[in-house]
Amino acid sequence: MKIYKILSWPLMLALCWAINSCKDELGNIPTEEAEKDITGKWQVTQLTRNGEDLSKRLTLDNFKINFNADGTYSIADNLPFVVSGSGKYRLDDPQYPFSVVLSPAEGKADIVLKFQFPVVKGKRQLSLVMSLGCSSNTYQYDCERLNGGI
Repeated sequence: MKIYKILSWPLMLALCWAINSCKDELGNIPTEEAEKDITGKWQVTQLTRNGEDLSKRLTLDNFKINFNADGTYSIADNLPFVVSGSGKYRLDDPQYPFSVVLSPAEGKADIVLKFQFPVVKGKRQLSLVMSLGCSSNTYQYDCERLNGGI
């Protein structure tokens, strides 16, 4: 019995040495997130108010929002939206955005929209959540990019 105790110590030390000598390759993989790029023309595919789908009641085909590479935006059609016309935009954080900040050209105050950028069915979508006056009503505009891209 005593011989097993004596032999088990070198075996345990060899096992510990073998485990500690392994390199952690996963720790060396860079994990930086790419900056989000929302440039392009976006068309609303679904509009919900407080979870109720309004897409069947309204014509959404004409409403488009165009985010340009120079930091400006323009809106086509007069679907109820927090801004109209054109102005400047920016993401609150280029890598991990939670909101889009719109600065209307009319000189009005900046408007902050909640922002999501998921991939749905292999295509990038843009979801903007806002309130149009009444704080108890929340609208969500789900958009798809028209000019391709991912």
